[in-house]
Amino acid sequence: MKNSIIIIICSLFIVSSCKLHNIDDEDFAVIEGRVQRAIDETGIANQSVTLITLKDTGSGLLSNREYFEQKTVTTDEDGNFSALMRSKAGAFVSASYSGDDDYYGSGILRDFSIDEPIIINTDKYIKFKISVTNTDPFDESDFIDIDLYAPGLHNVIRTGIENIGVDNTSEETSWTGTNVNSIVYYSVREIADEFKIRWRMVKNGIETIGYTDEIPYDVDQINSFSFDY
Repeated sequence: MKNSIIIIICSLFIVSSCKLHNIDDEDFAVIEGRVQRAIDETGIANQSVTLITLKDTGSGLLSNREYFEQKTVTTDEDGNFSALMRSKAGAFVSASYSGDDDYYGSGILRDFSIDEPIIINTDKYIKFKISVTNTDPFDESDFIDIDLYAPGLHNVIRTGIENIGVDNTSEETSWTGTNVNSIVYYSVREIADEFKIRWRMVKNGIETIGYTDEIPYDVDQINSFSFDY
């Protein structure tokens, strides 16, 4: 009964304390944090974060790492999370955030003080839906190769290809033939702010290479663009 009362008291203070608590001779700590957009610090709901409490002991060849507990938590509507976890004095927390289809996540474990909130900054993905259509075919040797280009070495992620006409070449965004009618989906972190289609085309044996004009976009919607050649 006494232990149950202690657990209830700890739960009541879970959102306001990062102190160590002693339950059945074990140390516990309330781990708090937040997942937010780096651009404006808006909290993000329904994001999964994996927490591990651990401690390094010894040094050199005698060094050792002691693990206490691992939990996966989900952020609330304001992007906040908290968890009561086993710990010891001198322990710290590693947090891993992998993101989802809408938000970038590095997935790399990072170490945080057990007494301070864990702030995880991330970026929303800008999404594109690019239609590729051969509207002026010459013959079956027609070739097109396209990709979404974001100046500044930003990582562009191709998330899918739909072929209504001929299939694309292997795993590439290229096609050969007259019946090219496809859709390519991309995601790019919102730290990028300029987008174009980079293309290489062969028709009637003549190769041309170029870029489209800048593609307008809205971070809050899937941005459609038609590339006709």
